[in-house]
Order: sequence, then structure tokens, then C-alpha cells
Amino acid sequence: MANTYKILGQLNPTANTQGNVYVVPAATSTVINSVQIANQSATNSSYSLIVMPSANFASPASNGMYYLIRGAAIAASDAATLTLSLSLPAGAVLAANTNSSSLSFSAFGVEIT
Repeated sequence: MANTYKILGQLNPTANTQGNVYVVPAATSTVINSVQIANQSATNSSYSLIVMPSANFASPASNGMYYLIRGAAIAASDAATLTLSLSLPAGAVLAANTNSSSLSFSAFGVEIT
């Protein structure tokens, strides 16, 4: 098994539109170690992070059990780092939603093939 440490995905979503930060490739498992969220505007914003198994994929997430974080606030011109240990199988999705188009999301971790 090969371990590849990398930037798994990055996203600057449209306001109020769920977007995929990262989708685990076929024949791969992934551990997401951290997610960085940056607010690039002069106003406060809110965001949600969603993890969905491939068998239950929905956009937007209609089932509340898939939210890691829902409606968290991030101050103007600030950033947040979430230290995680999310083990995801092939096809699983890390998605994000925000009320502002000024937030960016970056996921970092290891792909195991």
C-alpha cells in the first residue's frame, strides 16, 4: 500500500451552494488530517462541512446526520484550522457550504492506495 500525503482538495464555493471539497477516488482510502477555512472578506460568515458516504450522496445534504459542522461562524478576515482524523472509503465526499462567496476551504491528508 502506498501512502500519498497531499492537498486533497480546495474549494471557494458560491454562496449558499454546497460544493465538493474532495471526493475519495476509486480503489483508495483517505485520512483527512485537517481542513483550513479562510474568510477573505471584511464581514463575518458562516459555514458547514458535510461528509457523505458514496451510497448516500446527496447535494444538497438532506440528511442532518452527514454534517460535521453546521452553521459555524468565522470572523471577518480570520481563518480556522480543524484538526481531524477522518477515515473515508472510496467514493466518500467532503463537501462545504457557506453563506458567503468569500470563504475558501482546503483539505489536507493521506491517500492510501
